[in-house]
Amino acid sequence: MTKTDILSPADVTKLIKTFYDKLLVSTIKHHFIHLNLEEHLPRVDSFWNATLFPEHAYSVNLIEKHMHLPLKKEDFDIWLKLLWESVDELYAGQNAEMTKSRSASVSYIMQKKLLKD
Repeated sequence: MTKTDILSPADVTKLIKTFYDKLLVSTIKHHFIHLNLEEHLPRVDSFWNATLFPEHAYSVNLIEKHMHLPLKKEDFDIWLKLLWESVDELYAGQNAEMTKSRSASVSYIMQKKLLKD
């Protein structure tokens, strides 16, 4: 089966659902299980839609939203691994690669801003 690229908001939603299905059974699930996913997942969709598609906008400060979490470097490594796994499982193409590249940047910046070590 040939994979398509991430071409629409529906593709982003499918990616985020797949990704969160992995997160919720991972060793970092404690950061996610308390979330109201009906509210949270549309925000995550919105972020990635704005990242991939110029006609979408996102204005929430990611650093502020995550400051209260007791995050460790290993948490970011797992988050990134699971996101990349989800992308590679479902999609191939320029936007799929951009998602992986931008997620690495997000992970790096959040670690620099949030980790105290």
